[in-house]
This record gives sequence, structure tokens and C-alpha cells, in this order.
Amino acid sequence: PWGKRRPYLFGGAIIAVPSLGALHWASRNKNLGWYSAFFLLAMLSLNVMYTAYSGALTDLVNEKQRGIANGLMGAFSVLGASAGFGCFSTFLELSTSYPLFATMLSIVVLISLWAYTEETPAMRRERRKRRHIDDDLDDDESHFMDTDDEEEDWTWKEIRQCYWIDRSEHYDFYLVFVSRTLYYMGISAQTFMLFYFRDVIRSTEEGNGNAKADVSNLALIGQLTGGIVCIPMGLLSDRLGRKVLIYLSSLTLAVSYCGLAFIARDMKGALLFGAIYGIGNGTYLSVDYALACDTLPSKEKAARYLGIWGVGAFIGTLFGPLLIGPALILFGDRGVRDPISGVAEYAIPGYIAILMIGSACILFGAFLVSFIRSTT
Repeated sequence: PWGKRRPYLFGGAIIAVPSLGALHWASRNKNLGWYSAFFLLAMLSLNVMYTAYSGALTDLVNEKQRGIANGLMGAFSVLGASAGFGCFSTFLELSTSYPLFATMLSIVVLISLWAYTEETPAMRRERRKRRHIDDDLDDDESHFMDTDDEEEDWTWKEIRQCYWIDRSEHYDFYLVFVSRTLYYMGISAQTFMLFYFRDVIRSTEEGNGNAKADVSNLALIGQLTGGIVCIPMGLLSDRLGRKVLIYLSSLTLAVSYCGLAFIARDMKGALLFGAIYGIGNGTYLSVDYALACDTLPSKEKAARYLGIWGVGAFIGTLFGPLLIGPALILFGDRGVRDPISGVAEYAIPGYIAILMIGSACILFGAFLVSFIRSTT
């Protein structure tokens, strides 16, 4: 009776909230084994909720408003991240973050379950019956419509197919998936920003501040500028199309990477190009979901395909550092070690290499988008 999406929102929350509480317990007791187990459980349940949430948006938003809806989604995501950065950099301790997150998650899930009214299987059958009666369909077709929503047992083969995109049949969606994976591989260069501030900006030297604080400031600036552009860019994508904003965002990100690699050598320069990065990232976030919805192979199976689309971000985030990290060592390691800690210090050519690889991944992803045929 709850519909297609809400059971997964509720079920995911039932597992996620206690898991977050257990993470708090494991963290306080420094129990790595239990922490790892509950972390895995929390991530699985949160991703179940995310998939249902993504599918719900396709149910609620019509095609003409996808851009502005994506812009709002991107803006709230960025502003939420900014609020998190702000809390952690001012008053929030790690020990109190778990119960706070669990409380906020409980509140927003309850609000979503109350506000989101979806069509139940019984309601769909009734609507389809009325439609087919109006069309004077024969008895066989009416009987088919009575039974089309009955649940079927899933086979392992069907479950495996859920993780597969037929490139020949769903070519456009396949390109969107690969492009998104490359995008997240490219932005994974930010993983090494702490080292960048230590070795290039020299944040750890006397009078230059603290590298961790400088990275937090950079992230906060990027999130704020991204949040500002998300909504107008999402609205613009409804008028100009999605692809042109993908090109614009990718070019902006490449410019910010080039600035960090070749120009920025102090905190002001780093923050300037961090703000430019935020604009590019915000522009991309304002359109990527809408582009995925425009190319969905099946609107009825939106949650399944958007789940695959979401996996692209995890793959890119996983393999990006594996590609970029060795380049930092290969081009930047000059054998210099910190005299106290013994940690390696990397030369500027190493950071140029990782930022250029990141730019190449992002730009190649945008290039693939140009081959999409089903949307502009």
C-alpha cells in the first residue's frame, strides 16, 4: 500500500539510523572490526534510500522542469555539504556527529514519507482498467492489465542484469554513465589537496597557517560558489539543453585545475581558483541528473537505471586516485623527506601531472557527451 519508493526509504532508514548509533559506539570504543561492519551496513542502507529518492524525483518532475529540479537538487546538496564543513570547522566534534546525523536523517525521512504521495499498485491497476475500458479493449487485454503488477520472483540472472547496460541498445545512457565515471575520476584530484597546500602553498611553514584549515577553507569556498550557480544553471539547461552546460562546466573545471597547477602559489590564488572550481562543479551538478533522466532506457525502471548511474560516481571516486596517485609519486617524488615525520614531500611537477590528468578525464567525459543523440 505504500507504493514503489517509500518502502525503500523507510526500510533503509530503519537500518541506517541504528547503524549510525552503532558507529558512534564503535568509534568511542576504538573497535575497528565492529566499526567496519556497521560502516558497511550504513553505506548499503543509505544507498538503498538514495536509489529510491532518485526514482521518486522522476515520478514527481515532468520533463519541462527537470533542469530547475536538478538545479534545486544540486543546490541543496552543495549547501548541505557547506553546512557540514561549517559545523566541523566551528563547533561540531566527530563524537557528536553520528547522533546528529541519525537525528537529522530520521526527521527528513519522516517528512519525505509524509509529503511524498505516490501511486500504489492497486491505484495503478484501477487507472489502467479505466483507460482500457474507455478504449474498448477485449477481455484478454483487461485480464492482462489486472495481473501486470503482481510481484514476480527474481532470478540471479535478472539481478546480474540490473548492473549491466546494453551499449548497443541503450547507447546514450551508456555514454552518460561513462562520462559521469570519468568526471568523478577527474575531480578525485582534490584528494591530494592537503599535500598540495603543504608542498606548493607551503601552508605548514611559519606564518602561513595550517594545511588542514586551508583545505577546509578551499572546500567551503568551492561549495558556496557551486551552490550559488546551481539553480540558475539548472533553469538555463531547460532552455539551452544539457550538453552545452556539461561542456561549460568541464571547461571551467579544467581552467581551475590549470590555475592551481601553473599560477596559484599562495593562499589567495588557491582560493580564487577554488571558487572557479566551485562554479564548474555546481554547473555540472545542476545538469547531470537531468541528463541521466533524459536518456533513461525505461521510465518505468527509472530507479534501477539511476542506481547504475549513481554507481558511476563511486567507480570514478575509487579508481581516480588509483590513476592519479602514482603520477604524483612518479613526477613529484625527489627523495625529499620531512626531517621530523619522515613523510615524503612532492615537487610541483607531480601536482601539475595529477591536475592535468584530472583535466583530461573531465574533458574526455564532456567529449563523450557530444555523441548523445536523444537530448540536446
